[in-house]
Amino acid sequence: MMSTAAALRAQLVDVDKSPAALESQMTPGSLKYPVLTLPNEITVEIFLHFVSLMRQVYYRRPQPYYGLLWLASVCQSWRAVTLSTCALWNDIVIVDCDGIRDVGQLLKVCLPRAGSLPLDLDIGLPEDNFSMDTIVSTLGLYGSQWRRIRLSSPGMPRIFPIDRFPSSLPLLECLTLSDLPVNDKPVSSLRHAPQLHELSLRNSSRTIQLGLPFNKLTKLDLSHFDIIELLAVLPYTLNLESLQLAIATKKTPVVPPSILLPHLHTFKCRGDRPTIVLQYLTLPALERLVLLYPSDAGVHPILSCVARSGSTIRTLDLIHLNFNAAYDFICSLPTIRNLCLSFRSWSLGDQDRFFAAMISGSCLPALESLTCKGCRPMRADNLSAVISARWRGVEGTTKLNSVSLDFDKEDSNTEFANSFDQLYELGRQGLKLEITGVGITR
Repeated sequence: MMSTAAALRAQLVDVDKSPAALESQMTPGSLKYPVLTLPNEITVEIFLHFVSLMRQVYYRRPQPYYGLLWLASVCQSWRAVTLSTCALWNDIVIVDCDGIRDVGQLLKVCLPRAGSLPLDLDIGLPEDNFSMDTIVSTLGLYGSQWRRIRLSSPGMPRIFPIDRFPSSLPLLECLTLSDLPVNDKPVSSLRHAPQLHELSLRNSSRTIQLGLPFNKLTKLDLSHFDIIELLAVLPYTLNLESLQLAIATKKTPVVPPSILLPHLHTFKCRGDRPTIVLQYLTLPALERLVLLYPSDAGVHPILSCVARSGSTIRTLDLIHLNFNAAYDFICSLPTIRNLCLSFRSWSLGDQDRFFAAMISGSCLPALESLTCKGCRPMRADNLSAVISARWRGVEGTTKLNSVSLDFDKEDSNTEFANSFDQLYELGRQGLKLEITGVGITR
C-alpha cells in the first residue's frame, strides 16, 4: 500500500500537470461558449427581448438600432442572426438627429432588413431641407408597409412635404405628426389608408384640412387646433371612441352645429378652451373624462354635455382644479366608479371637508377605485379613516376595493407610522393598495 507521503506526492504531480493540460485546450479555436451553441430560434427570441427592453428602459436614447449594431459586432454567428432576422428591424426609432450624420442613409440600410413585415417607425426629421427630401423619398419606397408612423421635428420646424406621401398606405393604423408645418399642396393619397384608426396632430393640425380619411378613426388627438376646422370634420368621425384636445383657437362657428358621436367613450382635455367643442356635441356613450388643469369655467360645458347626452360617467381623472369647483363637479357625477384626483392645490381644510363627505357617503357613492396624487403625510390619519370606512362599507355606497396613494414628499417620521400601519393592514385583509412617496415601506 502506498504510504501517506507517497500519496500526497502523487497528488501534487497531478495538480502540476492540470494547468498545462487546461492551457493546451484554451486555444481561441477550441473555446465553445454555451451561448453560441443555442439554436438560432432561441437566440432570436433573446435578441428580440433585448431590443424591446432598450425601448422601454432607455426610451429612445440610445435608440434600439444601436443595440442591433452591438449584437452584430460580437461575433460572426450573432452578426448573421442579427442581420437576417426581419423582426429585429421593423420597429425603428431614429430621433437624435444631431448625433447621426445621415438619417436618410441609415434608413436605407435598416428598412430593407425588415423584409415584408409591417413597419413601426419613429423618425425625428433634421432641420436641413436636403436631408428631409432624402428621408421622405426613402420612406416613400416602403409606404405599402407603414403601420405605426410617427414623424417629428425636434429642432426648428420645417415645412413637411405631405403631398409626397406614398400613393397607397394599405396597412397604416396609426399616424402621428408632431411639430411639422405642412405645405398647401392638395393631397389625395391619404384618403387611401383604409386601416387608419389613430391620428395625432401635435402643432401640425393644419394637416386636418388636407384630405385625411376620418371615417374609420377611433382615436383623434389634436394640439394647437382650430375649433371651426375640427367641427367641420367631426361629422365624418362616426366611429370615434377617444378624443383628446389641447390648445385651441377662440374662433367658434356662427351657426352652431349639432354633432352626434355615438361611440365616443373617452374625452381628454388640457386647459379650458378645448372644452368649447363639447357644447356642439352629443355623446351618449361618454363614460371617461380626463381633465388636466381646468378652471371653474371649463367644467360647465362638460356638465352640460353630460346632461344633454344622458351620459353615465364611470371614470374621472381630475388634475389641478381648485377645491370648490372640484367638489361641486365630483358631487354632480354620482356614477363615478374610478377617481384619480390631485390634492396639491387643496388646503388642509379642503381635504378635511372632502374626507368627511366621503365617510358620510354623501360624496362618490359608487366609488370602487381611488387614486390620490399630492397627498400629505399630516393627513395620513384622515385618509386612513376614509379608506377604512369605505372599505368596510358605508350604508348606501359601493365598497371601495382599490386604492393608490402618492405622497408629495418622503417622510419617515414615526408620527405617521400608525396611520400607515392601519392602511397596510387593510391591504393584508384584501384591499388592493399601493403607497408611494413616503419613507415607510412594507
